[in-house]
Amino acid sequence: MQKIKCKITSKSILFSVIIILIFSFSAGNSFAGTNAGTAGAFLRMGLGARDLAMGDVGVAIPGNGYGIYYNPASLPYLEKRTALTTYTYLALDRQLNFVGFASPLHPPAAQPGKKLSAGVGVGWISAGTGDLVGRNNSGGITGEFDYFDNAFYFAFALRLADRVSVGFAPKILYSYFPDLTENESLTTSRLGFDAGILVNPVDRLYVGVQVRNVNAQNRWDTSTIYGSDGTTTTEKFPQIYRFGASYIFDFGLLATAELETSDYEDNQIHAGLEYTYLELVPYAFSLRAGYDDSDLAFGFGAGFDVWKVRGQLDYAYQIQDVPPFDSQVISFAVSF
Repeated sequence: MQKIKCKITSKSILFSVIIILIFSFSAGNSFAGTNAGTAGAFLRMGLGARDLAMGDVGVAIPGNGYGIYYNPASLPYLEKRTALTTYTYLALDRQLNFVGFASPLHPPAAQPGKKLSAGVGVGWISAGTGDLVGRNNSGGITGEFDYFDNAFYFAFALRLADRVSVGFAPKILYSYFPDLTENESLTTSRLGFDAGILVNPVDRLYVGVQVRNVNAQNRWDTSTIYGSDGTTTTEKFPQIYRFGASYIFDFGLLATAELETSDYEDNQIHAGLEYTYLELVPYAFSLRAGYDDSDLAFGFGAGFDVWKVRGQLDYAYQIQDVPPFDSQVISFAVSF
């Protein structure tokens, strides 16, 4: 058996200190607050089988196409244009799917001899549930209907220096109840945005910060259906803050951890590992495991070349306590 040598350096020590600080800060805070029951739940479920298998992480992972969602500041680290898609198998007749596209950009710099690095991305998250039972004020059943949430992302990021990048991601939020009454639907649309920073203080170490769901809300106006008997209700999404770090070891191991909090004081820990076997180039096989704030997850990924494009297939299994059965996620990406 070949022995793997792991040299302990000041960089790995720094990463360990950051991880300890994240866990210590989280343990010292009150967990009385919660995001449960608030609007925008579909934007708090995570995205992409790779990130979910590692515990719903992504704020400090460079070159990640799902940075559209986790941290737009990671997009300038992409090496190629990438098309993304994710299918999530959920309990209780729910669905959550995603399609997107991300690309690095290298526009000409204002000063000769200097290079600019940027990244862009677009994506669509679609979520919903069916067979909801409608009732009137007396409790009588009026029928069954569906509910759908959508978020359309437009992300842009710029590398300000060799080791610092910033990103901004406006998103259009559109939700609706089709056929709520006879031939009538109830809809709401608003504009929110996310923003992030990614810093590479030393080689192989990345530190990221993201703020999510700024100005995100649903505003329902039922007067369009019920006239003067209608009401207007505003449901604000929790504004979420994520702080994280990742370290990429030279023998194929990625370690990452994040602290998540919100204006509802709901603190969560996310942490994960990914080991990629490096001896199969140009093929790649990865194993992953993660901790998602009390839930565990694991999964794998396989990368392969087909003609002039590279495919990446990822799978995640999320062990969850609340639903009647666990979640499974499949993602596929094509880079070219």
